[in-house]
Amino acid sequence: MIEMALIAQVLVLVLVAVVFLSTGSASMFHPLTLYLIFHALVFVMRPILVHTQHFDDVWLFMGFWPDERQFVMTLVVSSVALVAFSAACAWAGLARPDWTPNGEPAPTFSFDRVDIVAFLTTAALLAPLAIYSAIQRQGGASFDGTGDVQMERDPLTGQPIYTNTTGYIAEAHSMGLPLTLGLIWICRFHPLSFLPFAGFVAYRAYLGWGRWAIIMGILGLVLLLLYRTRTRWFRLWHVLAAVPVMGLFTLLGNNRDAFRDVLAGDAPPSVLLRFNGGSGGGRAIDALAGQDLANFDFLSYILWVVPKQSATYTWFTQYLQLFTEPIPRLLWPGKPVGAPVKWVDLNDYGVFYNLTTSLPGDGWMSAGWIGMIITMVAVGLILGRLHRWFWVSGFRNRYAVLFYCAFLPLCLQWFRDGNITIVKFGFFSLLPILLWIGLTRVLRAWGILDDDPLGPVVAPPNLAGRHNLAGPNLAGPNLAGREPS
Repeated sequence: MIEMALIAQVLVLVLVAVVFLSTGSASMFHPLTLYLIFHALVFVMRPILVHTQHFDDVWLFMGFWPDERQFVMTLVVSSVALVAFSAACAWAGLARPDWTPNGEPAPTFSFDRVDIVAFLTTAALLAPLAIYSAIQRQGGASFDGTGDVQMERDPLTGQPIYTNTTGYIAEAHSMGLPLTLGLIWICRFHPLSFLPFAGFVAYRAYLGWGRWAIIMGILGLVLLLLYRTRTRWFRLWHVLAAVPVMGLFTLLGNNRDAFRDVLAGDAPPSVLLRFNGGSGGGRAIDALAGQDLANFDFLSYILWVVPKQSATYTWFTQYLQLFTEPIPRLLWPGKPVGAPVKWVDLNDYGVFYNLTTSLPGDGWMSAGWIGMIITMVAVGLILGRLHRWFWVSGFRNRYAVLFYCAFLPLCLQWFRDGNITIVKFGFFSLLPILLWIGLTRVLRAWGILDDDPLGPVVAPPNLAGRHNLAGPNLAGPNLAGREPS
């Protein structure tokens, strides 16, 4: 029965992918492309490996083992979630990626003095805080009351919380990602502009925690490169370059302190090539047995708990955390950990500490089948509408391109975690870009340093036929020599 269900799971994924490709709107810039990749990894590949390779680590950790019916039920729920999200996202985001719509020239960007001054001002305001946060976090977080960043685990939820600082400071180093991406963008991919980005990736690898920032940062950079070359899909070298990146992701998942131990001389360099996976005798494939791609396992546990064990649903009350999360715990010592109202606590029935519900699981906890479909459709409509906006008008705006390419990779975190994580991660990942946009608008509104229009630089049509109406200098400088960015 499980084997037939796994085959059906693969066929549903293939069918949805074929239909999506037939719409003509498919590209790496479409949120549905990212969800298909996410679904293929955690809801297709993962259950196959769990069943055939006997990955039991996560079941042992949670204290839950699904029977055959529960295993198949998890596959069914994840496939229905895929169909619901895909239908909504594809419909709302139906826009063909076209760099030259209606024969119009492709956008070519040139950053003027207002852009540069606004970006430097943004960096001057936020970079010191990001660097200070990075210095504080270089020793990691301490749970024994020592160190620059101290944390403790909430006894009820097991969630780590800051005790001597606030997340606004401790997590501010995440702003290094949009700042370094923005530098590459505004410098129009000058080779030297990649150095700060490489430094940020190296820092996150040294830190060990927050590996998703590496994935999202590199994916955002690749999207900008695809935009620059007017390419819809990854090239072969992009795929080849992803192999060591995924190796780094897996390595840090197995050993968070790998690079730190090597640099400190506490471990030989060969530790960077070791697998610490369980469920076997050191097989290479056991590196995939951990929690990184285990959303299928987590969803199976959620379906077992809700509503049979919990006798109720959350009724979307987990989103009330949007109102309490922004308040620093230093100002509100008694602030609830997580949602202020909890109808369901997954830790009451097993061990779910620091695990993620995924978007389908979060929807199921809200109201079963109805809640899952509502969640998937709502998120699909939001992301699809954003995709349509990008190809209708956003791709011609130099600020919108950076914003979209920085935001889109965050969707992977949203798909994996569910709940309000998109807001928490989006705050630090998009704040520098939004501040840069705001400063440029203020400077232009005040007329300070304004020497260029806001939109992309595109030569007006039939310029030669206007010599009788326009003065000889009205056309401005020659734009032919400006290369697209």
